[in-house]
Amino acid sequence: MRKTAVVLLVLALAAGACKKKPLSTNLNVENKVAVRTVTLYFEAPDMLLAAESRNVALPENHAGAMSAVVRELFKGSANTSIPRIFPADTVVRGAYLLPDGTAFVDLGGATLTSGWGTGTHEELMAAWSVVQTITTNFPETKRVRILINGTPAETLAGHIDIGRALKPNPAWIHR
Repeated sequence: MRKTAVVLLVLALAAGACKKKPLSTNLNVENKVAVRTVTLYFEAPDMLLAAESRNVALPENHAGAMSAVVRELFKGSANTSIPRIFPADTVVRGAYLLPDGTAFVDLGGATLTSGWGTGTHEELMAAWSVVQTITTNFPETKRVRILINGTPAETLAGHIDIGRALKPNPAWIHR
C-alpha cells in the first residue's frame, strides 16, 4: 500500500512539473523569427552574378538562418527571365558556421547526387552564388564549403573544384 502511495505521489509531482506553458499565438515571436532583408546572387545577362534583395523570415540562430537563405536562393530570381541557378530538385540539408569563419552548406537532391549534366559556366555561377549569398548575409563568414549529402564534394557537375572552402570573389559580381 505504501509503495502504491509513493508511486502515485511521484506521478502527481511529475504531472505537475510537466505542465507546459500555453502556445503563443505568434509562433514567429516564440521561435525568435524576424523578417529581414537578404541579398541573393543570381546570374545576370552579362554572365556575372547580380544581387537581388528580398525580405525573408529568418530564425535567430545562424544554422537555421543560413539554411533559409540558401533555400530562398534556390527558389530562383524574381525576374522570370533569369534561369534557375541550381537544378529544381536541389535541397538544403543543413548549414552551419564554424568559429573560424568557415560555413558549411550541405546540399542534396537527385540531380546533384546522380550527376548534374551542366556546363562549366553554369557550375561556376552556381557555386559562387552560394558563396556570395552566404558571405554577404553573414559577414562573420570568411569562406564556404559545399557538401553533397553530408560528404565533402570535389565538384558539383564535374568542372569546378569545390574540394576546399571557397572565398568570395568580387570578379564574379556584376558592377
